[in-house]
Amino acid sequence: MRRTALWMIAPALLVAMAVTAVPSSAHLTTAEPARAVTTITATHSGSAEIVLYDDATLSMRATHNPDVHITGAGRLVAIELTRQDGGGDTLTAMRLPRFAGGQTVVAGSTTPPETCTEWPSSDADLQTTCSNHAKAITLHEGYYHLVVLTDGAPVHVVLTMHGLQSGRSNVHVQKTLRSLEATLPERESIGSTTVTYGTDVSFANATQAFSIVAAKLHTNSPATGGSLCVRSDTSAPPPYAFSPACPGGSSSGMFFATGPGSQEGAVGVVALGVPGSSTAPNGLGGSFMDSSGPTYIGGLGVWMAGDQLDYFGGFSSTGTGTGLAH
Repeated sequence: MRRTALWMIAPALLVAMAVTAVPSSAHLTTAEPARAVTTITATHSGSAEIVLYDDATLSMRATHNPDVHITGAGRLVAIELTRQDGGGDTLTAMRLPRFAGGQTVVAGSTTPPETCTEWPSSDADLQTTCSNHAKAITLHEGYYHLVVLTDGAPVHVVLTMHGLQSGRSNVHVQKTLRSLEATLPERESIGSTTVTYGTDVSFANATQAFSIVAAKLHTNSPATGGSLCVRSDTSAPPPYAFSPACPGGSSSGMFFATGPGSQEGAVGVVALGVPGSSTAPNGLGGSFMDSSGPTYIGGLGVWMAGDQLDYFGGFSSTGTGTGLAH
C-alpha cells in the first residue's frame, strides 16, 4: 500500500517579504456575535469581525473534525479566525484541492499550551522533550478577525463551538478581498530526474501568495529533493523558469535527502511572500527531483490582496500520513 508523506516547507526569506495587511478594526466594523452553531457564508473571498461572548472549544481532530464542516464550490476553501487583542487564539480550517486529497484540515490554539524542556539548558540543548496535555482547540472570549478564501460560490462553513450561547448565528463577509487561484501546470522536465511546475498571473499589489503542490516520489530512491521559485516577469517567463536555478527569479525552500526514505509521495504546502508593491505578473512554481523519476500530481497557486491567512505564513515539519501539521 502506498503511503503519502506531507512536506511542509517554510522559506524564511520569501515569507519575510510578505506584506502584512492591517485587518479591519473591531470598533470600526460591527462584530457579528457567534453562537454554538455559527454558519459562515461567502460568495467571494472576504473578511468580517466576530465576537465571542464566552470561551469556546472545538475538537482538535486535524481531519474528519466533527465541529467543522465546509460545503460549496471552490478549489481551495479556507477560513481563519484570529483573536484581535493579542491573545494569540486562532482557528484555521481548509478544504484542500482534489489533487491534494480534498479533505478538510483543521488546526488552532489549544490550552494548556505545549511545554518543552531543554537538556542540559536552553542555551546548549542536546535534547528537547515536549508534552502536550491539550484536549481541545480553545478560543477565549473576545473579538476575532475572520478571513475567508474561496474561488467558488457560495461557500458555507459551519462551526460548532461548545461553550457559547445555544442557538444559531449567521455570519457573512463584510469586506471583499481580491484573490486569485490558478493551476500550476507541469512544465519542462530535466532529464528523467527532475520535473518543474508553475505559472505567471497578472495580480497587482499582492499581500500574500502561496502554493499547494503534490508529487509522487519513490520510497527507495537514492536521492530526492525539490525547490521553490517566485518570479515577477514582465513578459513570458524564460525556458526552465521554475527549475532549481530559477533564472531571473528568487529561489528558496530547497529540500534534499539521500538514501532510502519512508515516503512514496510528497504533498507540499508552501508559503511564499511577494512584494506588496508588485504590479508585474507574479509567478509561483518550483521543481521536484527524484533519481528514480518523480511524478507530478498537481499544483495550485493562490494570490491575495488586502489581507492574509497567517496559517500559510510558515510551515516547518515533515512526516507521514494524510493530515497537515501546523
